[in-house]
Amino acid sequence: MIVLQLVVNGVLLGGTYILLAQGLNLVFGVMGIVNLAHGSIITVAGLFTYWFVTHTDQSPLWLIPCVFVAMLAVGAVLQRLLLEPLAKLGTRRELLSLMVTFGLSYVIVETALNFFGSQYVSLPNLQETWSVGGLAINEALVAAGVLGALISGCLHVWLHYTPSGKALLATSQNATGAVTCGIDVRRMRGISFAIGSALAGIAGVLLILILPLSAPTADTLTILSFVIVALGGLGDYKGAVYAGLLLGLVQSGVGYYLGGDVEVVVPYLLLITFMVLRPQGLGQAAR
Repeated sequence: MIVLQLVVNGVLLGGTYILLAQGLNLVFGVMGIVNLAHGSIITVAGLFTYWFVTHTDQSPLWLIPCVFVAMLAVGAVLQRLLLEPLAKLGTRRELLSLMVTFGLSYVIVETALNFFGSQYVSLPNLQETWSVGGLAINEALVAAGVLGALISGCLHVWLHYTPSGKALLATSQNATGAVTCGIDVRRMRGISFAIGSALAGIAGVLLILILPLSAPTADTLTILSFVIVALGGLGDYKGAVYAGLLLGLVQSGVGYYLGGDVEVVVPYLLLITFMVLRPQGLGQAAR
């Protein structure tokens, strides 16, 4: 029964991890850059959720559509103003994009520190524990895991079954080929960063239900997201799903049997192992 409990917790945590990484994965797949401001967007969304709920006493789940739309707009503006001008710089684009998003990350963090402070905060909402067949299931973990999986599923359907999604997927696979097919690659870059930012915002809303957040945690979340993306195979959407579930399951088991101190290093141990033994990632391995 303990093993089954750990599996359930790991799968639900993995659903949250999937959403945590898919925004970063989408941006890397289409634009070829690692958005170092990804964790900052997640953190600010989580802290804003905390502020909103404590001042209005509303459910944090009501914020999901609002945060999605707001971060969609913010991401589109940031991409157009800061990253699109770098697209013409050829091989220098990747390095300069890293520098720009690195600076943007610290601007966001410092702004969050001034507005929200540096203390860790978490929401007491959705803390009921359900007993299902002898299993103890936390309500917040269910909400975060299930919503994360549903939103990731919607992303999959959009990418594979709609014209705009297929155009974005084609751009991520071969930008030159996409141009020859008449796809507006510049527009696809804007859409990818906008949706990536929106997914990061939703991840922040859900994450603060299960983990304490503060402005300085932004770097940790960026690194964790990158680890999941790298484990899945950079830019591989299915791979990120497998990696998120794997990480959730392994952390759940390690945290129970070996303690929290060991649990926090699990993502990095997995990354080292996969880079040595399976550098193409889980997505490629599963094909």
